[in-house]
Amino acid sequence: MLTKILVVLISTVNVYLGFRFFLNVIHVLNTSKYSRTATAIYAVVFLGMGVLALYFSFIRAENKIALWIGVGPWLFILVFLLINMVTGDYK
Repeated sequence: MLTKILVVLISTVNVYLGFRFFLNVIHVLNTSKYSRTATAIYAVVFLGMGVLALYFSFIRAENKIALWIGVGPWLFILVFLLINMVTGDYK
């Protein structure tokens, strides 16, 4: 039961953040401090994996896999952001 609650919380945050990044990509919001490419990647990763985690939790009833999928975007984005900061030009 705790796993399902965590999956719902994490997936909801992932979908929310993914939707915000998506709105930044299509220029409805202008709040992103990252490049357009990075924002687009964040939108795809957060939205995709958030929805996938909800699918695994509610449709297939595999909460442990859904939890790993829900945490996945945070690990992926952390690595991507680190690479982006090292290779980016901040003039």
